[in-house]
Amino acid sequence: MKTITVQSQLKHYPIYIENGLLDRLNEVIPNEKHVVIIHDDHIPITIVEKVKRALPNHLEISFPQGEASKSLETYHQIMKTLLANGMTRDVTVIALGGGVTGDLAGYVAATYLRGVGLIQIPTTLLAQIDSSVGGKVAINLESAKNIIGSFYPPDLVLIDPQVLATLDPRQFANGMSEMIKYGMIADRALFDQLQKQDVRSFLLDAIVQSVSIKKRFVEADEHDRGIRMMLNFGHTIGHALEAYYHYEKYNHGEAVAIGMVRAIANIGVAEKLKSLLLKYELPTSDPVANRDLLDWIIKDKKNQTGFIRLIDVAQIGQAFIRKVSIDSFQ
Repeated sequence: MKTITVQSQLKHYPIYIENGLLDRLNEVIPNEKHVVIIHDDHIPITIVEKVKRALPNHLEISFPQGEASKSLETYHQIMKTLLANGMTRDVTVIALGGGVTGDLAGYVAATYLRGVGLIQIPTTLLAQIDSSVGGKVAINLESAKNIIGSFYPPDLVLIDPQVLATLDPRQFANGMSEMIKYGMIADRALFDQLQKQDVRSFLLDAIVQSVSIKKRFVEADEHDRGIRMMLNFGHTIGHALEAYYHYEKYNHGEAVAIGMVRAIANIGVAEKLKSLLLKYELPTSDPVANRDLLDWIIKDKKNQTGFIRLIDVAQIGQAFIRKVSIDSFQ
């Protein structure tokens, strides 16, 4: 088993990565622990049953799949369920699923009784390499994504690459967008390997590399004030595209893929990126103009008055912040 420890300012927490890890859950989580298992209603039942069998002292809460569930309404419903079942401060929330589940369940854990235990068990590629690591948890308002949230590191992250076999090709590609992002901003060797080989031939190692990159940025800038903003490459435009289409046309990774291409000023670098995105069946363009996305882009938390801060890539493996005036953003 590979162990990566994130040294958060709030707490140090381990990330365990191993094929078949879910079959050994009771070796890493005490089975007497009182847990709340939160998942969406589309996660494969076989995964849910493995966790429930390993942790018999559980309360199970499910919610409708999709970005629309990262809402005050769903959050409120979960909170009422916890209260109705008499959950106390010694309970641990288990976020079992993808990025939406991790964000929503994480925010529940951060705020219920001013904070309870949290274990992330990500079951999508995107969640395994990105959203489960770093402590960002949040919900949306209709007008803005991740606008209500907190920094709340988990106690433990458990990554089992074998569960990714349950993903359909589009969901797998959703996570590949974030992995390609890591190569673009910080690791030319990873980018080249993804280009030369099929990621499935070295998937566990690729996950370890991706998590290690995320760990470096988180430890250097936990609260997203400086270098950690590089992880938002593609996200300013990507989040706006998701909202523009009411979270119906693109999943997160697809929108970020388009956002990455649009954020790069160097045409040669952009072409190399497009080639790799297409290899993993990700989109590289959309007909909506940047100016039509401004209502959402100006709400991005990274921006300053009168300027949009885009993460750009000068050459593969080296990212920087490029300030663009709102008036010139086309």
